[in-house]
Amino acid sequence: MKHAVLLALVSIVAFPVAAAAPVARPIVVEMVEFAFHPATIRVRVRQPATLRFVNRGQIAHQFVADILRTVPVATNDSIMHIESPGLDALRLQPGESATIQFVPRQRGYFKFACTIEGHREAGMEGVLEVY
Repeated sequence: MKHAVLLALVSIVAFPVAAAAPVARPIVVEMVEFAFHPATIRVRVRQPATLRFVNRGQIAHQFVADILRTVPVATNDSIMHIESPGLDALRLQPGESATIQFVPRQRGYFKFACTIEGHREAGMEGVLEVY
């Protein structure tokens, strides 16, 4: 059975991401060899953000953004829903997809990348712009 691999900082817990906040329209982020499309993701500070990742490549890819280790994140795929106080990585096999929801707390430019060996070096990285 295929499913996304989610690596949380701590064990799975019920942790509200944005109680009673409206769900933001998803920004679709495609993962391919060796890039994210779009490579710049723009979200608003203190507003719910929803990113939908789709691995359109032929090999596994993952999304790692240090900023997501510091905010509550809800992650959904076709099998599960996880709410955690932070997210280390979202790893998807070819053809899989998953959605993450979070509320960015600070403005700035935050790098993200696929940290599978050689992927970042081949250009699979980008910037999360919080404005």
